[in-house]
Amino acid sequence: MILQHLGHSLRTKAWPILCLSKRTSSITSPAIQRTLFTSSVLCRKAVIKREEYFLKKDNIPAGFSIIYRAPMENYLTTCNIVTSFSFLAIGGICAFTYLKDFHHIVVPFEIEYATLTANETDLLYFLGFFFLINAVIRVMVNRYPLRIYRNDKQYIAVFEGQIPLVTKQFSFQQGEVTPVPPGGVLPWQESRYKINDKKVLLLEDYFRTPSELNAMMMTEKLDSE
Repeated sequence: MILQHLGHSLRTKAWPILCLSKRTSSITSPAIQRTLFTSSVLCRKAVIKREEYFLKKDNIPAGFSIIYRAPMENYLTTCNIVTSFSFLAIGGICAFTYLKDFHHIVVPFEIEYATLTANETDLLYFLGFFFLINAVIRVMVNRYPLRIYRNDKQYIAVFEGQIPLVTKQFSFQQGEVTPVPPGGVLPWQESRYKINDKKVLLLEDYFRTPSELNAMMMTEKLDSE
C-alpha cells in the first residue's frame, strides 16, 4: 500500500516535468532550425557579395564565376612593392656608378661599410645575394595566380602585375593545364602546373570544389567520352 502510494506520488510529480521538457523541445527545435536557415542565407549572401566584388575589381566579363582564390594576397602585394623598389634602387646605384667614377668621387666624410661586409668584394657579394633573393621572390609572384574565373570551358587567371598594385589577366582553355614534375629550388613542388608555356602555382585546397582542378586539366577527348 505504501509502495503504491509512493509510485503514484512520483508519477504525479514527474508528469509535469516530462510535459515541460517535451514542450521546451517542441519550441526550441523550430527556433534552432530558423537560426540555422538564417545563418545559411546570410553566408550565401556574403559569398555572392564577395564574388561580385572580385568580378568588378578584376573587370571580368559577364558569365564568369570565381572558382579559385589564393591566400596571402596582401603578402604578395607587399613582396611585389618591395622587390620593385629594390630593383629600382639597385638599377639606380649601377647607373650612377657607370655614369660617375665612384672611386674618384670626393665626399666630405668617410664611407664606412656595413658591419656584415669587410671590404668592397664582400659588399658586392651581399648585393648579388640580395639581388638573387629578390629575383626568386619575383618569380614566385609572377607564377602565383590570385584568382581564377570560369565560364564553361574558358578560364581567366588574375596575377600580380609587373607594376605594383596593378593586376594582369591570362586567358586559357580547358585542357591547357598540365602538372609539372617536381624540380628546382622553389617551394610547393607538388603545386607546380603549366598553362600552355606559363608555369604557375595552384594550391588545391583553395579551389571552390576539388573537382575544379581536374576539370581544368580535362582534355576535350576525355570530356567527350
